[in-house]
Amino acid sequence: EKVIEAISLFQADLYKHREDIEENIDDLNRSLKSIAYTPDTYIELKTESNRDPEIREFQQILRDCLIDVGADRSEEAYEVSFNKVRELINRFKNEARWTTKVTDVRQWLNFAAIERYAADGSEKHYYSDSSGKSGGQKAKLAYTILASAITFQFGLGHTAGSTNTFRFVVVDEAFSRSDEDNSRYAMRLFQQLDLQLLVVTPNTGLQIVEPFIHACHLVMNNEKGDRSRVITMSIEELQENRHQLVEG
Repeated sequence: EKVIEAISLFQADLYKHREDIEENIDDLNRSLKSIAYTPDTYIELKTESNRDPEIREFQQILRDCLIDVGADRSEEAYEVSFNKVRELINRFKNEARWTTKVTDVRQWLNFAAIERYAADGSEKHYYSDSSGKSGGQKAKLAYTILASAITFQFGLGHTAGSTNTFRFVVVDEAFSRSDEDNSRYAMRLFQQLDLQLLVVTPNTGLQIVEPFIHACHLVMNNEKGDRSRVITMSIEELQENRHQLVEG
């Protein structure tokens, strides 16, 4: 009885994790609705049950380990359930890849993004994955979802503009695969959410971020490649000394 009760609690815990994910997605959608993906649209996230055979098999195994509510709770019924639990535990021990996959509740769900018109909520595009999209389009979609997740995770929607909140984000190799329009969209998005941003980018990306930054730290190396230095300056100083810095 205790073994079967433990499996029941294990199953309930897994499904509770799934519910938590779905609730978090609902919260993210509230943030995403306030972020303009285009002037006329916004992004909504959607979850669907993963129909992967291994996932579905594991979920069925969990159900089989438990005695039906209306079934006779005889010693024989407990014995059958106990043997199924033992088989499951042995499989956990012997099949590490399978165990990792089926007990990761994130694998139980497929995620999609829907682009909707702000005027009436009707669907414009459905993105089940990012195949067929350019690098810039993929980045734009990723930035939108990321910014919304950050807003939700740290409660920035309630504290935007406050000088007492820590909302620091680092974007590394920024915009290396994005076109300028999508890159500027990302910068405006971060600005709209009042994030404290450190952008790591080669010189070719400076013209994109200049309107949004207050200072920069230029990392330079000598011709031999054996001595690096960092020069810190305001954006105004950067603009005044641009040609000298490029030539140097």
